[in-house]
Amino acid sequence: MIDAKTADRELQTYLRPQTFPVAIRMLRADEPIPDRARRPARDFKKLSMSCQVIDMARRYGWTIALTREDHICSLGITAIGFDKPLPIYNVGTLCEGMYTETKEAGQRSEAAIDKFAPGEYHCLLVAPLDRATFEPHVVCVYANPAQVMRLTQAALWKRGGRLASSFEGRAVCADIIVTTMKTGEPQVILPCSGDRIFGQTQDHEMAFSIPWDRMEEIVEGLRGTHNGGIRYPITQFMEYEAKLPPRYMEVNKLWDAEKGKTKLTNRDRVVAAYKRSFSDRVPVYPIVASFAGTLDGMSIEEYCTNPTRAIAAMMNYYERYQPDVVLAYNDLAKEAEAFGCGVKYSDYVVPSIETHVLEDKAALAKLEMPDPYKTARLPGFLEQCEALVKAAPPTATGAVAVGPWTIAMLLRNPEMMLLDTFEDPQFIHDLMRVTTDFCKTWGDAIVKTRIGLSFSEPTASISLISPDNYREFIAPYHKELVEHFKAKKVGVTTHICGVTYPIFEDLIGCGFTTVSFDLDQQSDPKLHVDQLERFVQVAKGRAVAIGNVDATMFEKATQPQIEAEVRRCIDTAARHSGFILSTSCEIPPRSNPEIVKWFMDAAHEYGRYERIL
Repeated sequence: MIDAKTADRELQTYLRPQTFPVAIRMLRADEPIPDRARRPARDFKKLSMSCQVIDMARRYGWTIALTREDHICSLGITAIGFDKPLPIYNVGTLCEGMYTETKEAGQRSEAAIDKFAPGEYHCLLVAPLDRATFEPHVVCVYANPAQVMRLTQAALWKRGGRLASSFEGRAVCADIIVTTMKTGEPQVILPCSGDRIFGQTQDHEMAFSIPWDRMEEIVEGLRGTHNGGIRYPITQFMEYEAKLPPRYMEVNKLWDAEKGKTKLTNRDRVVAAYKRSFSDRVPVYPIVASFAGTLDGMSIEEYCTNPTRAIAAMMNYYERYQPDVVLAYNDLAKEAEAFGCGVKYSDYVVPSIETHVLEDKAALAKLEMPDPYKTARLPGFLEQCEALVKAAPPTATGAVAVGPWTIAMLLRNPEMMLLDTFEDPQFIHDLMRVTTDFCKTWGDAIVKTRIGLSFSEPTASISLISPDNYREFIAPYHKELVEHFKAKKVGVTTHICGVTYPIFEDLIGCGFTTVSFDLDQQSDPKLHVDQLERFVQVAKGRAVAIGNVDATMFEKATQPQIEAEVRRCIDTAARHSGFILSTSCEIPPRSNPEIVKWFMDAAHEYGRYERIL
């Protein structure tokens, strides 16, 4: 038979409990109380209780004897048979209103507590297991849930099956001592309120009681399950590759790139900007549409109407300049054209609307909604998006569609639309309802190609309308549009020409993930605002900024002038991340290819984060 010291050593080896395992023995009347045992009434001059002395034994290492004369808790006195149950106990009064709703429920709770017969024992003797000078009836181990699990597994090592325990959350001394001794079975113990209040048991602690006759079997079970690979502290699986925060992983990627183990892609740089992190340099691209076609010897009209050649031209442009973003973008007239407007092409400037379908407002009622897959040049643009995605350049890719306000202006005629803001605001809302619904349908078709989505709103400029007009006639529809795509987990970019700084907060409030903006075009130099600087101040990282090297310089500028513009933008915004260097608007179709190269070279050199940071 195992002895107490050996049992304690084995429990310490396999469990490492925080407090001493406690040896518990119920003494009959003919058994003497050990001389060295402390007696609460005599030695502490205070009465105590079962849970309290068990806690003293496991924390202080004391041997304590608790008799009727030392005991204060009526529940414990009754449970361990130190006195007979009184009628007030049996009728459920002690439970009513505290543990049970009624006396009847209380009676059932009191009857469920295991009890020794009155007078069966006269003393509760407790001691730390390794110092016990007596053979215990029960060993109680207070432990955390994982340690209790290990004891449960040990109890089932030889017998298998399940370990049965029951809980009342009350009179835990009965569960530890009486139930264990009467059943001869180990018990999982859920400490009660009294044990937590007076026994100082902590929230993380449970207990496990072991009949002494089963101790050797439990120890053998601990050894066996330990050898089988079940350990405490619990063995944790560590042979995995952690998924660290993206910014941590980006540092590893930069190290690998520096050592030539991997190569940062153009898309990596853009993703880092959206994560408000850093790669090797500021991501950069000029806003390019027809320029890609003219670079390939195409006319502007052919670039805008021939999707097959347009995508080939765009890929040739990519190979030549290696921008970090490539756009499916031809012109801003195709959506209005799909509603029936006439388009005018030129050899030098972007296409424009020549005839407007809503010069008579009554025509709005007859306006047919374009089908993205059938109407005018819309199917060709979707073909362009699909081809760009299929080509899979290692860049970020996006598609530029026209937003609801600009479509509405092109349908109606910008001058007449501005008059409508005063004379017939309801008409504007009716028209915006139509164009916003179209933009949802059109955007849905675009994002199905798995390309990024941007809505260009050049005519929402505060150079053309007032901030109040933006807030009344445009912002509600922009917000609705953004939320439509947000529900599909698609972020939306917007570009607005001209002055936009008075509505930066409004644009962010609409939910745009990215805002591309132009230069401040106020004629009075004293009123000039650096819109990039203002956006960084207003946004505070809530949206990615794209901009804003002067696009008009790409037809005729010197290399130092281009470099100065690049430096201005990088010095203004790059330290904050959330920034993509670009142009203030689409570069002219007949831009000088050499100037585009100067722009890219300056961005690559001056935009190195190693220098910036």
